[in-house]
Amino acid sequence: MLRSERRVVITGLGLVSPLGIGPEAYWAALSEGRGAVHKLTAFPVENLPNDVGGEVPDFNPKTWPKKYSLPDPEHRKALTKSMKYMARDIQLAVAAAELAFVDAGLTDGAIDPTRIGVDLGAGLISTELDELAPAINHASQNGGAFDYRIWGRESIGQIPPIWLLKYLPNMLACHISILLDCQGPSNTITEAEAASNLAIGEASRIIARGRADLMITGGADSKIHPLSLVRMSLLEQMSRWSGDPSGACRPFDVQRDGWVPGEGAGILVLEEREHALKRGARIHGEILGFGSGCDATPGGGLDPDGIGTEIALNAALRDAGLAPSEIGHVNAHGAASIVSDLAESRAFQRIFGGATVPVTALKGYMGNLVSGCGVVELIASLIGVNQGKIPQTLNCDELDPACVVDLVRGAPRDTSNPTFVNTNLTRHGQAAALVVRGNSAAN
Repeated sequence: MLRSERRVVITGLGLVSPLGIGPEAYWAALSEGRGAVHKLTAFPVENLPNDVGGEVPDFNPKTWPKKYSLPDPEHRKALTKSMKYMARDIQLAVAAAELAFVDAGLTDGAIDPTRIGVDLGAGLISTELDELAPAINHASQNGGAFDYRIWGRESIGQIPPIWLLKYLPNMLACHISILLDCQGPSNTITEAEAASNLAIGEASRIIARGRADLMITGGADSKIHPLSLVRMSLLEQMSRWSGDPSGACRPFDVQRDGWVPGEGAGILVLEEREHALKRGARIHGEILGFGSGCDATPGGGLDPDGIGTEIALNAALRDAGLAPSEIGHVNAHGAASIVSDLAESRAFQRIFGGATVPVTALKGYMGNLVSGCGVVELIASLIGVNQGKIPQTLNCDELDPACVVDLVRGAPRDTSNPTFVNTNLTRHGQAAALVVRGNSAAN
């Protein structure tokens, strides 16, 4: 962002991931190279290419308000009451937001609520099957064919009036705004894997331009759902890996063959730097730059040359006022798709001059969190550089020779450079990039 604008720092981290809840559990798994992809336990999977994914363990929506939310008992009571209106994606996002609020030291309510906003990445929320099944069955009585006339006259009345409130993508931001009393700007971005990076970029600009002092941002998603798996299969996105489930997602590996579903949420509290310093907040890092691009091809899909990622990277570096040589590492999208990984590596070659910057990719640990993946991966790099480490990539046993990258493998790599780039892109070519610096941003 322009240096004449207000600086934007990160003062709160909230994380609910397959690797654990909270930054400490998350980093412990990453540093040990311990992944969380396994055979799905939430429901039986049959007649699909695969039955593995990254589920969030130890997350019980009935008990987490008491265990993880703000200390005020009235707040916890309101949170518990509102749970029945939340799909799992929303529950994950709200839990992460509560953790981020506590981490940012905002539990005393001393911030002007009109200067607090919400900007989140969210995706398509799949309905629970038993909520629609009775109405669908009612409209399919005559020989099993769906009858739209019966549906419109009779069946649709069997759906509870509040049903839609659980599945609108903007409900993540709505619930967080209500529960945490955020009265400032609010927006939801639905751009699949690019969504949370785009939301963070937009939130940082809202602060930089003086429209808010503090923004809750990031994203959440859950693709651990029967409809999501069927959709992935029909789109031919799903990995067909037949070995150990933990090895199914293989970023940049020569054997990669598609992505693995996951779920999780990551929330950042962004704050204007002087505002944060004045209240004595701990600063985790700083958002230096943001960029986006798109390279969707006329026939569908993304450009294998990675033009969209290149555009996003150039824009983010220009926004940060940095040269490529000043970047310590790249946290890549690394979806384990043949075309997507190739596109990213080609963009990195053009921007950074070949394998001259370390690259990490983290979906091998937990699968693709889609609208939550960007922020969850960003948090990993941020925790890492604040400890002088770059997190390692999992499951790239043999680097694809077509992907010319210096991939961090085997163990976290030491680094003295706290500045990194986080990139994400969708199968339709939407790309987003953020330049972030570790906690030296307070200086």
